[in-house]
Amino acid sequence: MLNHELVHDLGIFVLSPAGPLETADIKEFARRVDPYIERYGDLKGMMIYTETFSGWKDIASIGSHIRFIKEHHRSVAKVATVSDSKLLSWLQRLIGFFVRPKVRHFAFSEEAAALEWLKY
Repeated sequence: MLNHELVHDLGIFVLSPAGPLETADIKEFARRVDPYIERYGDLKGMMIYTETFSGWKDIASIGSHIRFIKEHHRSVAKVATVSDSKLLSWLQRLIGFFVRPKVRHFAFSEEAAALEWLKY
């Protein structure tokens, strides 16, 4: 399951994965974020907020996530990963080379610092 909340006045989505990501999670989030982008333009940021990251349910879920990133990365200014997960820390370094947004990792206890970074 992928919980998501829009901080509308900031143009920032906060994503909180609860368990392994599934294809349906990615599609549901796209249905939420696409109308925002169409109406208001680029997102100021996305925060991925989870103490631990369970990964993906299956290879199809990974493919959906990669397609989402490919289709949306030019519409997001910054991405903050806020987690104590070693996997997310490593992934943010890797994807930072291939996507438009600035990507930065924060410890799970640094949620406020991550939000401040996303705002500016």
